[in-house]
Amino acid sequence: MFAPVAVVIFIAIGLLDIAAGHSNDFDAIKGCKQYNTELGYNDPLEYIPTNSMNNTVDHGEFKYYKIGILGTNDAVIRMSNHVYPYDRNVSEVVLGSHNNTKSIGRTQYRNSSNEYKNNDSARAMSPNLLSPYRPVMLKLKIWATGKKEVFHYGQDYPFLGFIDGSKIVPLYMTFTKVDKDLVFFYDCPM
Repeated sequence: MFAPVAVVIFIAIGLLDIAAGHSNDFDAIKGCKQYNTELGYNDPLEYIPTNSMNNTVDHGEFKYYKIGILGTNDAVIRMSNHVYPYDRNVSEVVLGSHNNTKSIGRTQYRNSSNEYKNNDSARAMSPNLLSPYRPVMLKLKIWATGKKEVFHYGQDYPFLGFIDGSKIVPLYMTFTKVDKDLVFFYDCPM
């Protein structure tokens, strides 16, 4: 008599556990810092010192940064060796470019008049990479040689990789948009 009741209880607990197994996509940003893109691509941006990021994984010859993005298109990660990188090269990763179909790795020169010239090093198809409904979690791997790779978080192979012309190993990083507002989540725990 007790055996059938015990089986029913175990089945009920199992079904409750399965129903509770659906996680919230926003759990992935727990412990991250948030950066809202109030300023645009050509505005003076606040650069964040990379040595202030507590969750960077440093392997000597390369570093990992976990970054999340919430938005529809054209998410830009800009990296520099200088806090005010005018009249210098910076390195950019543009995610969800061309109406959220491509991603680009490039070097940019921006002069003190804020005019810029982009030199694309790599382009990769990345259809529907970004989403306005859930944060997309990525891993940015930066080598001491200046090589940069972008991975979907948890995957072993990058969908974008390039060496920018200046081989910039960033001391500063910022985030921006081309046209539509975005939310970046950075310094995320690995």
